[in-house]
Amino acid sequence: MISTEEKLQVLKTLLNSKAFSKSTTSNILLKYLIESSIEKKDLNATDIGFELFGSKYVPEKSEATVRVNVYHLRSKLKKYFSEDGINDPISIKIKTGQYGVSFYRKEKPKPKYSIKQKALVAITSFTLLIIGSYFFIKLSYKDPVWNDFFKNDKETTLYLYDIFGYYGPTLFNKMGWHRDYEINTPEDFYNEVEKHPDLMKNYSPGRNIYVNFLSALSVNDLSKHFFKYKKEFNIHKFHDLSLLQLKEQNSIYLGPLRGDNAFVDFLNLKSKHIKMVKLKPSGTSKNIENFDGQNTSYNEDRSIEYKDIEKGIDTIITLQSNGSRYEHVLVAKLKGDNNTTNLFFFSNHGFGGTAAIDFFTNTNSITNFNNKYLKNNDEFIVLFHVNGKERTSMSIKQVLFDNNK
Repeated sequence: MISTEEKLQVLKTLLNSKAFSKSTTSNILLKYLIESSIEKKDLNATDIGFELFGSKYVPEKSEATVRVNVYHLRSKLKKYFSEDGINDPISIKIKTGQYGVSFYRKEKPKPKYSIKQKALVAITSFTLLIIGSYFFIKLSYKDPVWNDFFKNDKETTLYLYDIFGYYGPTLFNKMGWHRDYEINTPEDFYNEVEKHPDLMKNYSPGRNIYVNFLSALSVNDLSKHFFKYKKEFNIHKFHDLSLLQLKEQNSIYLGPLRGDNAFVDFLNLKSKHIKMVKLKPSGTSKNIENFDGQNTSYNEDRSIEYKDIEKGIDTIITLQSNGSRYEHVLVAKLKGDNNTTNLFFFSNHGFGGTAAIDFFTNTNSITNFNNKYLKNNDEFIVLFHVNGKERTSMSIKQVLFDNNK
């Protein structure tokens, strides 16, 4: 029988360990799950979500985030008890498909390695070092896109763009959530109320929502790719971003270019040859020849100013997206301060970013991309255009590449 005091001591030991010292989200989740298990509470994703995100949690939209965080916590506990915590008298486990914490007492704690085992490991390691030196050199650049995320000691956070909306009557006299590209903050909402008091009198500001079908696919692809290298990442809304965080951690961004975007500002600051500029207020339409060679109307928001040093040519590319069949997606990997790394996927309607993440988590496409363009370069900016909204029928074609040198 394991007492409550012993269980609380396990929690204290874990929170003070090296594995959990830098992980705020995992710490909060671990503490909540252990204390709830001690109190024999029936746990579900909604309760956990409200504990992690408070009033910002939207049950019907954010359960994927809860599952990802529990998955990462489960992996972190497994790693801790196989390494630093191997001699702990009590271990814990969160079984797959459950949220409750199970406690196990070890009858005979053993050292991680005996003297004979240490000698065997040393001999084996030395032998493998000699025999496998060639393979080590080859595999050292096997994942040039993500290697910087895996080799530094910084946490990685994925920022998903959250969409502001408002509540009010629908066309069918029901209450619903509304999205308007010109209304992206509570300030924008109240400005519209002042302009159109009669039209807006029955509406109120809503919550920022960021988990949707497309971002769930991208989170799944990234989770699988990080898991191959026994790494993990946190997930936050873009709305919660602070510039200080960008200086202290690795960052991945999946979202649009529009609005006041800190990642666009970061790209413009760090990029040597490419700048993104705002054309005109979003929502303004213009007829232009699209990827299919036909004239169409699309929302014009940003363009790229690209200076080709080798050719001595300045190029302006207007970023296109019609929201249903095609769009540009800009992918940028840039070094930050304090040895941090950043990888951004800019796409206004989501399916372009999903296709790009699929491309950059596929071993074959990463290898081909590196051999043709990167040559193990730490930074790059690449522009694609993507056709096809259904994931299975998407095609991705490169338009521009820059190594930021």
